[in-house]
Amino acid sequence: MYVIGTAGHVDHGKSALVQALSGIDPDRWAEEKARGLTIDLGFAWCELPSGRAVSIVDVPGHERFIKNMLAGVGGINLALLVIAADEGVMPQTREHLDILDLLDIDRGLVALTKTDLVDEEWLALVEEEIVELLADTTLAGSPIAPVSALTGVGVEELQALIDSQIDDLPPIPDQGRPRMPIDRAFSISGFGAVVTGTLLDGEISVGDPVIIEPGRIECRVRGLQSHEETLDTAPPGARTAVNLSGVSANDIERGMVLTSPGWLEPTSAIDIRLRAVAGASRPLPHNATRTLHVGADEVQARIRLLEGDLLASGDSTWAQLRLERPIAAARGDHFVLRSAEATVAGGRIVDTRPRRHHRNDQSTLQALQRLLDGSPDDTLLTVLQRMEPVRWSDLLARSELAVEEASAALERQVSGGAVVVLDEGGMSDSAVLISDLGLGALTARAEAIVTDYVNLYPLRAGLPREDLRSRLNLPQRAFAFLQELMSNSGQLMVRDGSFDRPDRSVALSEEQQAQVESLLSRLKDQGVRPDTDAAFDGDLLEYLEAQGLIVRLKGGVNLERRTFDDMLAETRTLLEAQERATLAEVRDRLGTSRKIAQAFLEHLDTSRVTRRVGDARVLWHG
Repeated sequence: MYVIGTAGHVDHGKSALVQALSGIDPDRWAEEKARGLTIDLGFAWCELPSGRAVSIVDVPGHERFIKNMLAGVGGINLALLVIAADEGVMPQTREHLDILDLLDIDRGLVALTKTDLVDEEWLALVEEEIVELLADTTLAGSPIAPVSALTGVGVEELQALIDSQIDDLPPIPDQGRPRMPIDRAFSISGFGAVVTGTLLDGEISVGDPVIIEPGRIECRVRGLQSHEETLDTAPPGARTAVNLSGVSANDIERGMVLTSPGWLEPTSAIDIRLRAVAGASRPLPHNATRTLHVGADEVQARIRLLEGDLLASGDSTWAQLRLERPIAAARGDHFVLRSAEATVAGGRIVDTRPRRHHRNDQSTLQALQRLLDGSPDDTLLTVLQRMEPVRWSDLLARSELAVEEASAALERQVSGGAVVVLDEGGMSDSAVLISDLGLGALTARAEAIVTDYVNLYPLRAGLPREDLRSRLNLPQRAFAFLQELMSNSGQLMVRDGSFDRPDRSVALSEEQQAQVESLLSRLKDQGVRPDTDAAFDGDLLEYLEAQGLIVRLKGGVNLERRTFDDMLAETRTLLEAQERATLAEVRDRLGTSRKIAQAFLEHLDTSRVTRRVGDARVLWHG
């Protein structure tokens, strides 16, 4: 279902024309009727000669209500620019046309209204003015339809012209990710909260769980209407009223977005392709603050130009907007920037979750260009390289591609070797993905981390596996894949749960060798009663343990290896003889202290030599 949006100067007959086309008065408020002036958005629909129905959004023409106009024009498919024949092109005609041009609305027509007030010669002059006005805009060459809402002359011809224009419109996109910028929210007695808007990118059905962003308001679709017809499912493109359960209308504001769960995250920064209005009175400076209008929302935004310090009239550039508060928007959405007096620029959103960029960085600008006009493969790979390593489910959400489109692109990239799945189990929503270049950087980083560690601690057996996984911030399965990859390639070796360089060997200095001999002699002399309060070099102890020369127990207990083996044999003999032994019995049999006996038995429990049963130990039998 397609949506037509009016545009044009105040009092040029937009609302009267909508009523002539549809039979519906779009002015909803008493103040609008009393003043003869559209203040807020109006809504109507009509059936065209072909039998298809279209929605109509009627926008206010007065410059004081331009923000209301912007809230309604974002979701339209066909622009109906209304120009009164008796006045011709006026200031808001030009600003509304600038807005349509910045929003890249390239399908439309001009309704030349109030033709009953002028003669044919004047009408021809106004038509020439309109042709000149539209030149160099997205609506250049659009047909012009003379019409009088008062007499009805030209209304049928206008309906037929609209019908033919819609024939040439592309299909409504359906990416399976429904979202609806909310332009109205109210409550109906007995039904509760109702929100309205134009449904984009997917369908919603009664009973569906939905979320309103920003704010993560979870609710459920209770009922649906379009053109006063009750629906079970609303299709993409439809002007839709959604009755919601689980939420109050007081918690919902214009500009919020109703969407399916799991993909649309609010953001306080966006990367954009920005174009200044042609004929702007002054250039747009770096770090300027303007009002951003996107969807039905508006928010203050600081403009960080990513190339140059000024954006001149009619020029385009890359920029990042830092927002006063989060918004819910998607990659590819069009937007407008306004000052307090005028529309100054507009463009398209390229990335909704950007990092902070260095200005004038060519690699950043090239990546943004790929996101703007690249293929699904380019888009997926560019987003991946900005996030990697990343789970497939997160990449899918950030790419904002249709699921089938993204899956096909991923399959091509994996087959071609540009993307690697860091998971032995293959693809799943939780599988971690990385580009081939990213994988090279990741393995180099892992090597560097391990090298730095073993250089800092040369006596240790290497960097513990879990420490490296934590530093690389990888899930277990992805890290296991990386471990096998690096082991097989010989980049790193894994020994006793630690990573080491394969070309490294531990060599003691003369001083360290002397310390080792002294420590081993001391532990041998102390036997089953080692000094637990002695301060030993931790790296030296770790080295001796890795060499199998000592056994380290809890509580600072260090046993010379032969002493430990003798204690183990004696404990086995005791338990084989009487099956059970208490801590005190083991202590007495070994001739040691309670502290050392307890640390020794806990070590045997952990090693599955013994098992604790009540206050006693028994041999472990599996």
